[in-house]
Amino acid sequence: MYTLDDFLDLVEKLILLFDDLTDIEQTKLEAVTAKDIEELNRCMKEEQAYLLQFRGLDKKRETIQKELGFEKKKFSEIISLVEEKEYKEDLEELFAALKETMDFYQQIHANVKHLIEVNLHSIDKALEHLKHTSALGTGDIYSSDGQFQRTDAKVTFTNKRI
Repeated sequence: MYTLDDFLDLVEKLILLFDDLTDIEQTKLEAVTAKDIEELNRCMKEEQAYLLQFRGLDKKRETIQKELGFEKKKFSEIISLVEEKEYKEDLEELFAALKETMDFYQQIHANVKHLIEVNLHSIDKALEHLKHTSALGTGDIYSSDGQFQRTDAKVTFTNKRI
């Protein structure tokens, strides 16, 4: 059977988990800014492991809340239902810390998401430009060894050998 101490321990673990996720998001932000795809991929793999850990903690939270009679209650509602002053104060402190940690995580996550969307938009525009200029027979091309070349000559059937 679970106790309020178990619930407090779980919330502390959630705070630590979100601290770790925030560090990963910060590294992702730096990787996106530096256009470091390898680092971004490493961060995303690490993030997936933490998200699995989060799911496990969240399931345990649901179980503990149910056993304590707080099923489907928000954290703020649980605080108001706890009568013991010591637990109430601990819960208020943990709630404030968890909220701050999650808010900071969400802020960095939103920044990463925005930068990735901007970069994807730039890539889409560049691809569209390449498609357009290729259809006209002008513009930038790649040589057979994969090197980028800029050409200003328009390719037509009259200047090609057949």
